[in-house]
Amino acid sequence: MWNSYFGFVITFVAIFTLVPYLTSLITSWLGHLSKIILVDNLGNSSQLVVGGLGVIIHELGHAIFAYLFGHQVTRVQLLNTNYRQSGALGSVDHKWNNRNVYQMLGNFFIGLAPYYMCSLALYLLQKFLLKAQFSVSSLTQSLNSGAPISISAIFSSVLDNLKSSFANASWGMIILYIVLTIMIASTGYDLSRNDFMTVNKGILPWVVVLIISGSVIYLLNLRIAVMSNSIYFVAFSILFMFHAVISIVISMIVIKILGIFNFI
Repeated sequence: MWNSYFGFVITFVAIFTLVPYLTSLITSWLGHLSKIILVDNLGNSSQLVVGGLGVIIHELGHAIFAYLFGHQVTRVQLLNTNYRQSGALGSVDHKWNNRNVYQMLGNFFIGLAPYYMCSLALYLLQKFLLKAQFSVSSLTQSLNSGAPISISAIFSSVLDNLKSSFANASWGMIILYIVLTIMIASTGYDLSRNDFMTVNKGILPWVVVLIISGSVIYLLNLRIAVMSNSIYFVAFSILFMFHAVISIVISMIVIKILGIFNFI
């Protein structure tokens, strides 16, 4: 399939469009469920008290990528304490030039930015609080050998890293890590309908850029190398998604326990 021009370009476009979109969508669905559980168990104010950090990181993601893609950012509200009036915990208002392809395709990344910002924040927490030594050797070895990668193998890689992180950290740092994870994962991953509407506005120009890039790669006869490396992109995208999912599940379990004791 990769030997034909259309087969290669279609595969190339599908991988670099659908993988980030679907992994963000799946995580966002769980993140929305987490926010519902947060409100149901700890009340509306918990969205600020418990989930405020996640909201701030969420909105920072939108704002940073809006600036990176040259959008005119007119208003940034990282945390809205009067959210009951507007219904929004935070917001980033931005404008772009419809004639500027770079700014238009930026919408694709601006909409998905909170997913990646929250994942980066959790990665840094593991690295600096738990002194985690991340290892994906088993995953990379399987990829290099050409053996098929199963979802269970990727999931096991995430769990192994978490287990080793907790094993090497002090109880104080583990508790702090769990608290901060709850504060981020309980709200940060919930991409709104408007977020995905922003993503959709950038899909067409992003696809056009990928078609042009794929065509150049095909003409330069680099398709085998690119498609071989794209397997890494897919595998590690799923790995990051699993890490986010586990973090959200941890936050939901703890929130449920706190709700039993009417913590807030």
